[in-house]
Amino acid sequence: MTHETKSQIIEAGRKAMIAKSYNGVGLNEILNDAGVPKGSFYHFFKSKEELGVAVIENSFVENTQKLREALQSSEKSPLTRLEDYFVRARDEINSRELRQECLICKLALELSSLSEPLRRAVHEGWQVWRSIIADCLRDAQNEGEIDPGHDAESLASFIIYSFEGAMIRVQVNNNILPVNHFLHYVFHVLLKAKA
Repeated sequence: MTHETKSQIIEAGRKAMIAKSYNGVGLNEILNDAGVPKGSFYHFFKSKEELGVAVIENSFVENTQKLREALQSSEKSPLTRLEDYFVRARDEINSRELRQECLICKLALELSSLSEPLRRAVHEGWQVWRSIIADCLRDAQNEGEIDPGHDAESLASFIIYSFEGAMIRVQVNNNILPVNHFLHYVFHVLLKAKA
């Protein structure tokens, strides 16, 4: 059994859960898509729930790396880096013609009241994002870009809540307007530099 086999299972699980939801896809379907026999699955995972946790953690690892790289660059001011990150996220959603849903949003809504391990995996991933965004906001405060009176941790949490909510509304509305509203109100109203 190889790490590559495990990665194939996780990727097949991610695609299936985006397309159909966690509860809407069966383990056999995931394994057929991965081209992996059921016996191999149990070498890596004890259950579908454990696979779900791995899918969530893997998704957070990829997105956390992108977030860190974007916000820790020194080429632009901290607030510009943060806004650019979300503008790129919006543009990526548009480039997919709104078809691919946010896996984290989807699973958070579906499983938060059903599975403690899956809920915890989402919560822990968001905590890491909050910490990275809060560091960027503190840098923006130190550079005089935003009000130093804001609590950076709470503000980072609010930004995440707002963006994830906007992502859900993109799927409901079938248009990008909720993300545009998020960008306008967070970066041009809430965080607008003090006069």
